[in-house]
Amino acid sequence: MKNLMILTSFLVMSGCKTNAQKLKISSIYSEPKQVTKEIPETGKTHTYTTRKEVTERLDPLIFMLSKNAGTLTFRIQGNISSSGHSIHQVRKIRFERGAQSGNTVTLKYYVEIKKVPGKESADVLGYNYTKDETYKIPNDIKIIRIELYEERINDTSATKPKLIAQQSFNFFPKI
Repeated sequence: MKNLMILTSFLVMSGCKTNAQKLKISSIYSEPKQVTKEIPETGKTHTYTTRKEVTERLDPLIFMLSKNAGTLTFRIQGNISSSGHSIHQVRKIRFERGAQSGNTVTLKYYVEIKKVPGKESADVLGYNYTKDETYKIPNDIKIIRIELYEERINDTSATKPKLIAQQSFNFFPKI
């Protein structure tokens, strides 16, 4: 009987879908590059090594993926720098509903960046992040303004979050 209950609950759970909107984080990699430079005063050549990014950095953007009856799906994307003796990691993207004035609502998203002690690998220059969000549009709202902020949580020098991207979506019927 116990095994039957476990099997039944497993079958019920396997049919469920989660509506979790996952935060996707990927590393920005670099590779070493040899550079040769001639010094005009002495006429000698000097060879040194620099680093060249091989992974594309995502620009901080907010763009619409789809708009259905009453729901708006959009993507939040951006990047953070993390190299050398300072490791910065994206902890999460936090949502705060802002003020509503008339038929306009402001949605605020905060990218929480945490500084971790240690040393980053020489091949890692930072991290790209993307997250898809779904917002149910109330009937009286015609303009949705979305703002994206960077917030450093354990850095005492940056007390105020920094606005890195904003986008407005206008849903007034076109005449």
